[in-house]
Amino acid sequence: MKHAAVILALSAGSAMGQAERAVVHTDKYGATTVREISPLDWSEPGTPAVQEDIEWHYADAVSIPASVALGDGGAESWVGHSLNDERMSKFTTSGSNVPDFMYSVLAENPETVGVAAASESSRCALLTNPASGPITVRWFTDTNGNTPVGSFSFQSQYTACSERSIAVNADGTRVAATAYDGTDTELILFNGTGVVLGSMTIPGFSLRIDMDDSGNRVVVTAGAVARVIDTTTMTEEYALAVSGAGGYFRISRDGSAIAAGGFNVRAAREIEGVWQQVYSGTGSQDWFGAVSLSGDGLTLFAVSHDYGDGYLTNEHRIVDLTDGSVVMTSSYTGSGGLQNSVIASEVNGDGTVFVAASWGDAANTQPEVRVYDRDLNLIDSLDTDGSPFALDMSSDGSHILVGCKAVHANDIGSGGDTYAFELPGSDCIADVNGDGSVTPADFTAWINAFNNNLPGCDQNDDNACTPADFTAWINNFNAGC
Repeated sequence: MKHAAVILALSAGSAMGQAERAVVHTDKYGATTVREISPLDWSEPGTPAVQEDIEWHYADAVSIPASVALGDGGAESWVGHSLNDERMSKFTTSGSNVPDFMYSVLAENPETVGVAAASESSRCALLTNPASGPITVRWFTDTNGNTPVGSFSFQSQYTACSERSIAVNADGTRVAATAYDGTDTELILFNGTGVVLGSMTIPGFSLRIDMDDSGNRVVVTAGAVARVIDTTTMTEEYALAVSGAGGYFRISRDGSAIAAGGFNVRAAREIEGVWQQVYSGTGSQDWFGAVSLSGDGLTLFAVSHDYGDGYLTNEHRIVDLTDGSVVMTSSYTGSGGLQNSVIASEVNGDGTVFVAASWGDAANTQPEVRVYDRDLNLIDSLDTDGSPFALDMSSDGSHILVGCKAVHANDIGSGGDTYAFELPGSDCIADVNGDGSVTPADFTAWINAFNNNLPGCDQNDDNACTPADFTAWINNFNAGC
């Protein structure tokens, strides 16, 4: 079943406080983002992008939402606000433009505010790095509001983390976080309320982490190496290296595949209990800064920018990981002196909906947020005033959350707006693969949804995935659309 998608983008607005600009620097070692913080005087907010399917927006005067996460099947939107008025906000995705609640960390003056949410339950983990004091993880639920249900602080020698140093599994029973002490990285696994379940030391700098739905595996970005960690034993299972550090490596929701990107892009799958590299690709001057995987681990979406032409060319590549074949590619080239750096991509559960976000070029050649089908046809987009910094999508592809800066990342500025808009889609519940028609292929898609507990499984609308949904799908199929 193809659902209507709600995209939340956080972009414009400026006010008194601090402002920042960001520049990506790529050399033979990899990619780094250099941020410059400057005082900011009052200026009028920019005019929000006009789009007929935008439903609502939330204006933020000073903070930049550099971390976002969708929870509870996409129903909950969690936002980490950085730079000024640091806080976490929780929204109802299909609700109004008023946050349900907020949790301020302004008194901590944190350099980092990162959020991660349970994709199928109401639970969010907040990671902060205070100016003075320990790196702290806090747990929240919608029911408990802005009162944490638990917390944990790293030892004082750990002083560095990133917005992507936190991950949560699907039901919220497992949370993983990392922190760096200048030499090594500590990986800690918690339960849903902050009780430590295990830990391990990873040599070097490893501050990006992704977790599968079960919570049994995480992948950490350790320099230019993707390391798969078994969280039941806190031991390394497999390592996949690329060329160049500075990426963000991913694991599929079912834990069967990983992907890593740098000057090249690679993916590996666990096949009959053995990890095997199944794809390796390159580009002439490409930095694969946005790799993602379908929930079933069978599809890779790799988005790159060309650092040799001023970061102006973006390429999109879809790969079938069952045989390593490239399904489709597309690209475009912007213009002007602003870097059109890719920042993130996401894929839905069965590899039918893809979203990419980049900073945007001076000529606004393409929208910053672009939604594609499997043939890389543009099926919707959002043209933001500023540059996206963070992106998330629900497992069924029905909701997308985007965090943006007010102005382009290369320009001085701060502030944000939250936009919600609807992606046109089919209302036919039997159309499980979302191709706009009901065919026997939807039966295969339903089996995949059943095996992976995806929303398309629920054909009798009882909010559960059970064998009874098979009979319901047959009835829905025979009824047609």
